[in-house]
Amino acid sequence: MSDPPRPRPLLLDIWIASELMASLLDRNLKLEDVDTDFYGTLSVIGAFGPLTPSELALRPGTPLPTVSDRVRRRVEDGDAERIPNPDDGRSHLVRLTAEGDARWRRGWPALQATIKQISDNLDSPVDEVHDAIEALIAALRKASRPLAPIP
Repeated sequence: MSDPPRPRPLLLDIWIASELMASLLDRNLKLEDVDTDFYGTLSVIGAFGPLTPSELALRPGTPLPTVSDRVRRRVEDGDAERIPNPDDGRSHLVRLTAEGDARWRRGWPALQATIKQISDNLDSPVDEVHDAIEALIAALRKASRPLAPIP
């Protein structure tokens, strides 16, 4: 008797795609002499900010303590700053400083090169792949909602 066929390895494929994308982007950022430390955090703040730390954590699904540490480091390095939240006096917003914005923008050629390298090697139109990725992100967010935060 033979073993039943294995299901397609969805989670493994997602992880492999993430690792490959990170390696390609890291290489391209380094070719542009852009510091890759916390570049993703800078990108989320730059693209969607100013944000509360909670909003910054929700975008990529990163635990709030991790985001708080990243924000602290970005503030210490001068890439980001905390400003009062006009909608809630008890909280603050995080935004890029002029230095952080310039650092983030220095990476844009590497981002464009990475997008081109990926899209040039796709068998499907990039918009279709992007739509599928957005649907995957939405499904992962829905599936993650009922989870209790990890202490």
